[in-house]
Amino acid sequence: MSTATRIDELRALFLVLAEQDFAGYCPIYERIARSIAMDDGILALITEHRPGSTRTAVLALGAAHDLVLRDPDSELAAIYRGERDDDPWPLFRTLVVDHAPAIAATMRTRTTQTNEVGRSANLLAVYASISRRLTRHGDDRPLAIIEIGPSAGLNLLADRFHVEYSVGDTVTATVGDPESPVQLRCELRGATSFPGLAGMHPIANRSGLDPAPVDITDPEDARWLRACVWPGVPDRPERLAAAIDLARQDPPVLHQGDAVHDLGALLNSLPDDVFPIVTSTWVLAYLSREARLQVCEIIDRFGAGRDIAFVTGEAPRSAPWVPELSADQLALGADDGTPTVFGVRMWLDGRCHTSAAALCHPHGRWMAWLDNESETEQRHG
Repeated sequence: MSTATRIDELRALFLVLAEQDFAGYCPIYERIARSIAMDDGILALITEHRPGSTRTAVLALGAAHDLVLRDPDSELAAIYRGERDDDPWPLFRTLVVDHAPAIAATMRTRTTQTNEVGRSANLLAVYASISRRLTRHGDDRPLAIIEIGPSAGLNLLADRFHVEYSVGDTVTATVGDPESPVQLRCELRGATSFPGLAGMHPIANRSGLDPAPVDITDPEDARWLRACVWPGVPDRPERLAAAIDLARQDPPVLHQGDAVHDLGALLNSLPDDVFPIVTSTWVLAYLSREARLQVCEIIDRFGAGRDIAFVTGEAPRSAPWVPELSADQLALGADDGTPTVFGVRMWLDGRCHTSAAALCHPHGRWMAWLDNESETEQRHG
């Protein structure tokens, strides 16, 4: 692929981010992304740092943000914190040019860590739905959560957060300790009634599988997590900091490994007295189509002999086994972030049930609970 082609592809990616993810949500990054898309010099520089990566744009923004966090007294840092409303682009461009070697080093040694804790609001709702199904099935086993690509594993602590679900200004459901340092809020959308969190089974076992787990006790790793959070979005930095502090008290168990090669062994290590749930939130998007299907095949092979659920919070194309949403359902999230569908592929007694549980904002700030009557069922084989 020629340099010009790579630059054009990166330009298109920045424009998609600006129009689909940043617009109306992260004005700082919207301004920067649109400006980068018009600047061939900066595009060439970024492409040189990390050619061939489909997520180069997000990684470049994170690498620059990491430098901003290292210099909290800078003008750009004040803009990122919302203390000034100056145009961030001139300062950002200067930063990228003046610190090109440092940004290149970060882009070549780091991966994007976007495991936003706001998604715990969606995960808990799905865990409760799975639990109620288990109870109806006469199964009261506690849950064992294995997260693929957990970053620092903060969402493995979802049941230690406090979440409020609301319609307008009215809180209609809550879960978790009201005194938790991590406070999440999730707006409910759509006509389907949200069943709430009643009946959720306790989490007895939690672990993560990641090619490069983040050590939450390491200051540089913790700063990188902060660098991957988009600036100027209310509450995100604060809830991340609170989740980091909570995780440091009792860090989740994280295994270094690859989902395709190591997930099966980790599943087989679980005791029989727990119900396994494998989760992924915006992780399959970083895998090839072949690898995604291989992960699903691992789940299915395991499920043919033992009960399991696979929960995916992904763009629809990244989990093709989840039933497609109707145009009306997708419209619930129009113009507000990349549509993120939480799907459930659940094996009970050798039978596979697959459903789309909810449509959500990619960072969990709203959720439209979906009618599970559209569930499909199939036998293995």
